[in-house]
Amino acid sequence: MNDVKKDRFSCVLYALPERISAVLSRLPEFLKNETFEIRLRRDRPVCLTASKVFYISSDAVASTLMPKNPLVISKNELKEVILRITDRSIYAHTKELKKGYLSMRKGCRAGVCGSFSGGGLDVTSVNIRIAREIKGCADKLLPLCEKGLLIAGPPGSGKTTLLRDLVRQISDMGKRVCLVDTRGEICGDGLDVGVNTDVIVGCSKAEGAEIALRTMFPQYIAFDEVGNGRELELIKESFFAGVAILTTAHAESLSDLQRRSVIKGLLGGAIENAVLLERTPGGGFLALKGMEEGIIA
Repeated sequence: MNDVKKDRFSCVLYALPERISAVLSRLPEFLKNETFEIRLRRDRPVCLTASKVFYISSDAVASTLMPKNPLVISKNELKEVILRITDRSIYAHTKELKKGYLSMRKGCRAGVCGSFSGGGLDVTSVNIRIAREIKGCADKLLPLCEKGLLIAGPPGSGKTTLLRDLVRQISDMGKRVCLVDTRGEICGDGLDVGVNTDVIVGCSKAEGAEIALRTMFPQYIAFDEVGNGRELELIKESFFAGVAILTTAHAESLSDLQRRSVIKGLLGGAIENAVLLERTPGGGFLALKGMEEGIIA
């Protein structure tokens, strides 16, 4: 597999105050390459999520133990992060903020916690998710996707990375793919989603799927994180139109999958196969057949 890093870590440092970014830019390259989250909590140490959680010292040393001189981000610096991400126009991003996130450059995203009320914004933490492109990571999934595929797993298990590579590979095989990318995370600037992929950004998954079915004549429709009944109905409609669905869902375990009514409504109907990922990105997965084999009851 080819991990196309393209300096992914450095591409999010524009969002950080200079004091913070100067320290993080001095970290070892191997750690920067493996990091997929930068977590910033007000008046708390900055930490990175890679194979483990690493705390950062003010002299650019990373450790799984809390350093004596941790790199701490202040209230004003955390607000500056939001200003930098929004190009100093917070209220132009009110809709995103009320949903708890901000879209960033190159398909990255910042989760935002705090309060947004009374015309003011009080941020308590920001989690910057670094989009990764690993060409070839979905090789083993290709035989499962002809009649639709659900990629399920816990947060941070690599669902979006796998979906992106699956879209790219199917598209480059000459298949027509319509990608509904609500937050611009899958097809962000510089991320390869294939030569035969049409992209719809900025609308809901349900709206995007409907547009795709009505206007683009796709063989596959792909989107991240199926979650509600409206999306389920459009997926079923696409099944009867002969269009395969590629999507993801949060699930911690097989029993978690069994409890979720939306997922049960997919498997064995509009989507034939599913895979359940391990928590660690790049780990193994459990391949599941549809309802007919009784794996998902």
